[in-house]
Amino acid sequence: MTTVTYPSEQCPGPLTVELDIPEDWKTLPVPAVAVATMQAQENADFTPNVIVRQGTRPALDQMQDALGELRATIEGRPGAVMSEPQQVDLNGLPATRVELGFIDPHELRIEQIHVFGGVQRSDGLQDFVQVTGSVGGAGVTSDREVVERVIASVRVRR
Repeated sequence: MTTVTYPSEQCPGPLTVELDIPEDWKTLPVPAVAVATMQAQENADFTPNVIVRQGTRPALDQMQDALGELRATIEGRPGAVMSEPQQVDLNGLPATRVELGFIDPHELRIEQIHVFGGVQRSDGLQDFVQVTGSVGGAGVTSDREVVERVIASVRVRR
């Protein structure tokens, strides 16, 4: 019988993701999310936050596949808009950035910044990282700068 180990060269574990958050932010556990962080002082209507998801995708998946998935998340929502994708560098990781906006069920304007990219592996897969920063309500403009700084600080490595 053969023993298989995870993580190992044959079965790689997830990428390491680091990000810098303000002193007045906190982390919290969220299912299916690698990192979830938010402003510790909750706003009355919407608290700014940044989450990181990661997983694997087929190596041949294109960023258009991920963009299609994002489009589907806002389809039919009031006020739904999606910016044109931009190619960006996320501290050495070639990535795609897109912004979404919509009105939530509480009639609040929510805006999200999504930055995502993949790291190719030798086994026909890619490790995929998606960073999402969200602002909304009364802080839709004033909270954006801090969320942008947190996203810009993300570092991904094997």
